Amino acid sequence: MKKAAQWKAIAVVVAAVSLIAAGCSDSSSASSGEESLPVVKTWKVASTGSGLTANGKIAPSEEIQVVSKVSGKVAGVNVKEGSVVKKGDVLVTLEAADYQQQINQAQAAIAGAQAKLRDTKAGTRTQQLQQLSSGVAQAQASLKVSESNYNRMKALFDSGALSAAELEKATLDLEKARTGLEQSQAQYDLAKAGPTSDTVAALQAEVSRLNSNLELAKSSYDNTVIRSPISGIVAKRNIDPGEMAGAGSPLLIVVNMNEVNVEASVSQDQINSVKVGSTVDVKVGSLGGKVMKGTVEFVSPISDANSSSFPIKVNVANQDGQLRAGMVAEVVLQGQAEQGTKIPTTAVLEKDGKQYIYMVDQDVVHEVEVTVSNASGDWTTVTAGVKDNDQIVLNPTDKLSEGSKVIAN
Repeated sequence: MKKAAQWKAIAVVVAAVSLIAAGCSDSSSASSGEESLPVVKTWKVASTGSGLTANGKIAPSEEIQVVSKVSGKVAGVNVKEGSVVKKGDVLVTLEAADYQQQINQAQAAIAGAQAKLRDTKAGTRTQQLQQLSSGVAQAQASLKVSESNYNRMKALFDSGALSAAELEKATLDLEKARTGLEQSQAQYDLAKAGPTSDTVAALQAEVSRLNSNLELAKSSYDNTVIRSPISGIVAKRNIDPGEMAGAGSPLLIVVNMNEVNVEASVSQDQINSVKVGSTVDVKVGSLGGKVMKGTVEFVSPISDANSSSFPIKVNVANQDGQLRAGMVAEVVLQGQAEQGTKIPTTAVLEKDGKQYIYMVDQDVVHEVEVTVSNASGDWTTVTAGVKDNDQIVLNPTDKLSEGSKVIAN
């Protein structure tokens, strides 16, 4: 009986210990659930190059601010941001009624000046000459009457029968008659001779001046239609129908991106190694390290105002439109840029004949297929699938999969 009691006691103790152990096991597994995320070692992708390099930004080969030459209310805008336009396409139209009135006024002024010029060249009409001739005859008759009256008055004055005042009046009338005849004769002679060459030249000059005013009015009218100065893309639109467009104010920005310029700076120690017309490699990290050929088209003879580096411009073809203004590019001025991006070989995993890497983004793993151009030793060159600043897993295992959470180290 005692042995049976002892065995029962032992069994109770063992059961208690088992329950305690089970409780501890559950607690530890629950607490370790949050700490069981795999810790992975990562590597940050960075561009590599050889030789003399310079970093810069991509800018359009042409960037034009489209402005209005005249002021006016906007009647219509035919494009929006992103529209592809050709040189000469109508972009904006202004209300043109006021400018049409200026043309009408200029045309009327020209018509009046030309009529006056024609009359002057034609000379005085026969009827006008007859009238002027009659005026001369009347002046001659008046002079004879005045002379007879003076002679009679002079005789009376000499005999003492006429006062000096009355003789003076007769003398004044005689002088008036002579002056009147001279004026009438001069008018007749001038009309008969016709206009002088200077008079005709002055009238012709007035017609030319008014024609210039007409051309100016037509030019202002034509400028109410605003056309694209280049072929390209509308990058910015600053105007809408109904708004007032001021002369010289920018309405739109049109850029030509078929070719782009990489604007970079080179230190004073290296600037003499850069030659205009030389071919260089241009590497764009945001395009997976794609390498393109460019031509140095400008090397500044003066340095930046705030540094000792010298600006350069490299022209690059962009027919496919992949290059955008503001992208960062690396210009390899000496040596040759490597096509693609080098990453550690241990980061590449092969599945079903394809290569993959695991990229970590906010502690979440993403499986990314990559294109490998060359694998040599510790480094593999990838031409597609990665870009600068990507964080990739080194030595990935089969336990990783798309969407796995990890602790990056």
